[in-house]
Amino acid sequence: MLAAVLAALAVLAGAPAPARAIGITGVTAAPTDTTSGAHSDFRLAFSLTGATDDLRDLQVDLPTGLLGNPMAVPQCPEAALRADACAPDTEVGTTSTAITASVLGVPAPLTVTGTVYNVQPPADEPARLGIVLRPLGGVLGKIALIVRIRVRDESDYGLQTTISDIPRTQAGLPFTINSLSLTLDGRAPAGGAFMVNPTQCAPATTRITADSYASSRPVTATGTFRPTACDSEPFAPGMEIGIDQPTPDTPTAHSIALTQPADVGGRQPSHVKKAVVRLPVGTSFNPSLAPGLQVCSDAQFGPPGGGPIRCPAASLIGHVAFDNPLLGSVPGDVYFGRTDDDPYRLLIVGAKAGVTVKIKASVHPDDDTAQITTTFDNLPQVPFTKFDLTFTGGPTGVLVTPPACGTYQGSITATPYSGGPPQTPTTTFAIADDDQGGCAPRETPAISGSVSTTRALASPALTLDLQRDAGSRRPARLDVALPKGLLGQVDATPQCPTARAIAAACPASTQLGTVTSTIGSGSQPITLRGKAFLGTPTATAVARLWLAIRVDVGPFDFGSFVLQNPLTLDQTDGRVHVSAVLPDAFKGFPLGLRRLQMTIARKGFLRNPSGCDARTFDVAITAVDGTQGAGSGPFQASGCDALPFRPGAATSIEAPRLRAAGTQPPLRTAITKPPADTALKDIELLVSGGLVPNPDALASVCQPDQLAANRCPPSTRLGRVSAVTPLLGTRLSGPVYLALNGSLPDDEPGIELPYLSAVLAGPGVRLRLDGELRLSPEAGRLEAHFHDLPDVPLSNLTLDIDAGRAGHPGPFTAAADLCAAEFAPSDVTFTGQNGKTTTQQPVLDAAACRKGALVRADASGLATARPVLAVTIARNPTGAHALRAASFRLPAGLRARPARGAGIVVRADGHRLSRRHWALSARGTMTVHVPGHGGAQRIAVALSKGAVVPTPGLRAAGRRVASSLSGAEPVPLDVSVTTRELGGRRARTTVSFDGRP
Repeated sequence: MLAAVLAALAVLAGAPAPARAIGITGVTAAPTDTTSGAHSDFRLAFSLTGATDDLRDLQVDLPTGLLGNPMAVPQCPEAALRADACAPDTEVGTTSTAITASVLGVPAPLTVTGTVYNVQPPADEPARLGIVLRPLGGVLGKIALIVRIRVRDESDYGLQTTISDIPRTQAGLPFTINSLSLTLDGRAPAGGAFMVNPTQCAPATTRITADSYASSRPVTATGTFRPTACDSEPFAPGMEIGIDQPTPDTPTAHSIALTQPADVGGRQPSHVKKAVVRLPVGTSFNPSLAPGLQVCSDAQFGPPGGGPIRCPAASLIGHVAFDNPLLGSVPGDVYFGRTDDDPYRLLIVGAKAGVTVKIKASVHPDDDTAQITTTFDNLPQVPFTKFDLTFTGGPTGVLVTPPACGTYQGSITATPYSGGPPQTPTTTFAIADDDQGGCAPRETPAISGSVSTTRALASPALTLDLQRDAGSRRPARLDVALPKGLLGQVDATPQCPTARAIAAACPASTQLGTVTSTIGSGSQPITLRGKAFLGTPTATAVARLWLAIRVDVGPFDFGSFVLQNPLTLDQTDGRVHVSAVLPDAFKGFPLGLRRLQMTIARKGFLRNPSGCDARTFDVAITAVDGTQGAGSGPFQASGCDALPFRPGAATSIEAPRLRAAGTQPPLRTAITKPPADTALKDIELLVSGGLVPNPDALASVCQPDQLAANRCPPSTRLGRVSAVTPLLGTRLSGPVYLALNGSLPDDEPGIELPYLSAVLAGPGVRLRLDGELRLSPEAGRLEAHFHDLPDVPLSNLTLDIDAGRAGHPGPFTAAADLCAAEFAPSDVTFTGQNGKTTTQQPVLDAAACRKGALVRADASGLATARPVLAVTIARNPTGAHALRAASFRLPAGLRARPARGAGIVVRADGHRLSRRHWALSARGTMTVHVPGHGGAQRIAVALSKGAVVPTPGLRAAGRRVASSLSGAEPVPLDVSVTTRELGGRRARTTVSFDGRP
């Protein structure tokens, strides 16, 4: 840097002459060894021509990267310089000046030699040189020149040297400078490495500016050289990371440093052109920084070089220190900046001895992992041994340590100016719970819930509060289980489409409530607020709970963070589970959830349990390091004794051609219960003694792991189960298996058999009803006991056990003719969730024994203006003839719109009949005539698309059932069918059924 010395040149000035501008010619400015980074002598030489004026000021701008190290050589006080008393070890160069002295009017050419010294600078200058010239060996006295040195901090951080007011006379004799040759030492005589070449092999230009006493226009000239051997330029960057408190998930001060050796094999390592600093995954921004953070604008930061920094105090986020050969350790500050194109910026300023260094860096936190990458580009070509950034710590500090114990690695990819390949040094640090490297994670989450009313089957507002300790690990997975029986009315609530949920644009009609989340590390986490919406189901979830949380804190407005929470029903107890996989970060900020408060206040959505035993809210947390924890909070409904319990049971054999003893018929058990009643808890079915168990059908058993994975072998299937719940808009159904799912208590009488598992499945639902099978001591009758059923309202439950078929024996064998009057009934005992019990003895109804046609009816959509009615009529299985005609009146509450042909479909044995074969009268009578001579085994009538309409009363009843929370029972309907067979026999059959909303 001290090339300023060069300026020390023309000390002597000639006598006044007619004004004629001086000129600069023959410029040489190059090191004696052009090897990049070499500590080579640097020689500057030029001539002044055509001048009748005298040189007054000389300024030399050295090339970027051509520097001197005043810290490597002792300094001479300025007073000693003027007395020519500098110590020999302060010498850093020599000079030779050709002058013309006028002696008695006679021009006399002289060569004046001198010495260049490293001079102690004032506090506001980075360095100074001094030149002592000794004309005629000192006979004419000695001339001391001060060479001021400035760093071009407003542009390229090169050195500029200036000598001002060069004298024109010495000892009364006028002098004129003709030429100058100055050499600065690569290595000072005392041994210190002084000058160093640039480390970039690009043209390096020295600019000389001279000004005379009489001229008003300075003249300039340049000299250029090109460094060589950049391909062998050493480059050995290093990285250091220091952490004040290296414990998990702690906001604390971080020091990140890029280091360089001062010298490698006699050459200075290449200057760093670009540095990309990658902190370890896990080290992240501290969300608690945001509320009090302010932004420093470019205008407040100011232009390159000097000038005051007007950044707000709240934008200060750290400090910096540059260890530089020219200036020593340069202190500074780090401010937070932000623009539309560069949302995270570091504005770095360091100042010392009149030099101001300003650097802008771009920070890029990974949206998903929060890993921080910082890019420093086009760094100044100045040497440093350490560039150390320290970010503030404390509760609102900038950075947070990784969330789990372990060893973490950071890296810097540094690109040299030499053109050589980038280098990526790394460093590691350890995170532990104590100073000995121990790790003792604790996961002790707490959960509590409160409802606006605890009354059984009432619709409450729910408030959930989930918290974790500050010392626990950040959660990666959450599973919140509501108390058994606290359910949501999914089907009756509008659902937000997935695309709109992801875009945080759910309709207000789908909102369930509000959410407040507290996130962050340390003692000052931040609070964010949002809304909760009901979303559509998936293959494994009955619905989804979408949380849209607004993230607008301090200078950051990231929009809404959207979290998907599948709602699932536990297979065995029917509890609602709200699950979530928490991402590591959102828009670069970690989501260290500390507290979650959610209120579900939508009227009519939730339904309290129908059982009043003590139950719990439960939470299970899996942390980012795999550790797990769980917590519970109490819950108990009230007033269950006031709930009615009115289940009904019917048993039948729906096999029209099976009635004889020795056959293996199917068995249907149909259980009905009003939804306003307490839910079923236990069902004990003692099968009619007329159906003898068949051991061969009970030989193949589904193993527990197969049952859990829904992969039971077909040979273990016994039948099928179906159910209707007012909470869902679809009928649930699935297989019934013989399975090993438990064992009988020791005090249970009878012979233990494989267990029974009935699987109720639907969109996003798989509910398992586990029961026990045993042969009771009572005449060897088969007993099925379903116990601890989910507290889920099931208004209609049908269990079908298969008949025997070729190669697959059925579970039952008829001990007598099914139509015998003495055929014994079954015994069914029900227990409700509120403890009430009832016992019934349904008589076995065999289809083969029925006298009239077989009729099945179904109605749905009663809460709408366009309901659907379906009636299926099959011939009497005991009759000899097929059906010729059938007629029926619409159920009460449904009216016909016969003028509309659309929506009426009539089929005979699967073949659609034209309109001339059927008629729907205005009075609501449907008549069907089967064409041809063979009649039909089955007639099916479907009325939809407005062919029938409900009365206002029926539609209102349908709406009440749709809510399912008002205590309304299903809408009872019945239809009477009159049939005529080919032989002329007439019969009438009436069936009752429940209309669905």
